[in-house]
Amino acid sequence: MASGKSDIPDTASISQSHVEDKSPYMHPDEHLKKRFTLLSVIAFGFTTMNSWVAFASGVAVPLSCGGGPALIYGLIAAAVVMVIINIGFAELASAFPSAGGQYHIVYMTFPPSTRRVAAFFTGWISVIYIMAATVSCNLFVAGSILDVVGLWNEGYETQAWHTYLLHILLCIIAFVVTSRFPTAIGKLGVTILVLSLVGFVASLVTLLAVKDVKQTADFVFRDYQNVSGWPDGWAIFIGITGCLWAYSGVDAATHVSEEVPNPSRNVPIAIITTMVLGVITVLAWNIALMFVITDLQALIESGVPILEVYNQALNSKVATTIWAVYYMVMFYDIVLNLFIFAGRTIWSLSRDGGVPFSSFISRLNWASPVRATAVMLVLQIIIGVLYVASSTAYSSFINLTLFALNITVALPQAALLFRGRGILPERAFSLGKFGYITNAVATLFVIFFSVCFCFPVGYPVTASSMNYLIVVMAVGLAVTTIAWVAKLRKTFTGPRLDNYEGESVH
Repeated sequence: MASGKSDIPDTASISQSHVEDKSPYMHPDEHLKKRFTLLSVIAFGFTTMNSWVAFASGVAVPLSCGGGPALIYGLIAAAVVMVIINIGFAELASAFPSAGGQYHIVYMTFPPSTRRVAAFFTGWISVIYIMAATVSCNLFVAGSILDVVGLWNEGYETQAWHTYLLHILLCIIAFVVTSRFPTAIGKLGVTILVLSLVGFVASLVTLLAVKDVKQTADFVFRDYQNVSGWPDGWAIFIGITGCLWAYSGVDAATHVSEEVPNPSRNVPIAIITTMVLGVITVLAWNIALMFVITDLQALIESGVPILEVYNQALNSKVATTIWAVYYMVMFYDIVLNLFIFAGRTIWSLSRDGGVPFSSFISRLNWASPVRATAVMLVLQIIIGVLYVASSTAYSSFINLTLFALNITVALPQAALLFRGRGILPERAFSLGKFGYITNAVATLFVIFFSVCFCFPVGYPVTASSMNYLIVVMAVGLAVTTIAWVAKLRKTFTGPRLDNYEGESVH
């Protein structure tokens, strides 16, 4: 890790009241414990993204846009895009480590005149995308459990409300475990990391050992079959956009920055390691997948693609069930991780007066943000209703996850282009002379693919297949704006000097 130095301007730009006055939301005697080692924070980052596992539920879009070539080359192109975006973000996480993650980084990099507003909206956009990611993963687990039931009981028909009730139960369990035993989650993450890598190897062996269903190399790498309805040129970009999901969640490590020693060094290591392992595993596994599928259209249309993969490859209910249970464990660990950093993000906002009832929510129990995590539990119960009410609205809300995440990661990089990288403090990881080009390319990538995210994945577009992402995003921003105007603009201080051990607020 290189070290970067710069002058720190605007020291006096934050009002003295923000530095010297004691906020009613701050509790100086309360701090998060140092629960995570370098290994456990790497495990936390990797098991949250867990590319080869998580992307098994999202292969349908790139496959519909060009079959094997769209999937494999799309994953490679998406890896280049996300590595550039996240390497720039890793530097910022090194410069400004905080449980608030992007919210805190945006505040530190934006001009004094706009930093409070920008940080507030970034914080709440972060809460919204974490909420979307959590409900997506948890409903996948709930749906998979019921699909296995249906696999063994052909008379059972899954109902949306069955899935919703199971979703609530799984969320309650996740809340209790992560709130009361957060240290155990760090240790569990190391176990899940090993289990994921062992399962990755075992899955490759299992799939490739099925010799009678192997496809040709042409089918995997050259047979371009675009059934999306979009022209081939545009379908390529839609496919790459779908592949970006394989590398989502890389910001997880930043939200435990205050619980890991030397976060300026260890958090960037976790981000970079997560990306490297993610790229390798997701590419290898999906190449193996393409060699064993027998019905491409069935895989595209499947509600749970991973079960369809093993059904086609193994043709065994027992084997499919074993692998389904394995994937449920992997996905549920993602849910646990999301509850961990949802609580820390909301808590970070609350200690700065950025949420209603901040003085209550910002209190810690057992040195853990139990009350802030409870907010996410309530949000999960509420947003899960959307799954029952409208599958189209639910899908659009889920699409918000990576769309919003990339925006929050790119905003501070764009700010550096305008204000100059000289505002960055000394840090363990610096991009040096590559900084400006990395930040510029990352910003352009996010702008372009944010547009791509807004397109429906298929054409012609119907009412049920329409992408309502912009509408959902507008609703989220409208609610946040109302909260800001009605009350929170008066209480929100932004990150305060007292909240960060040894860190200066610029």
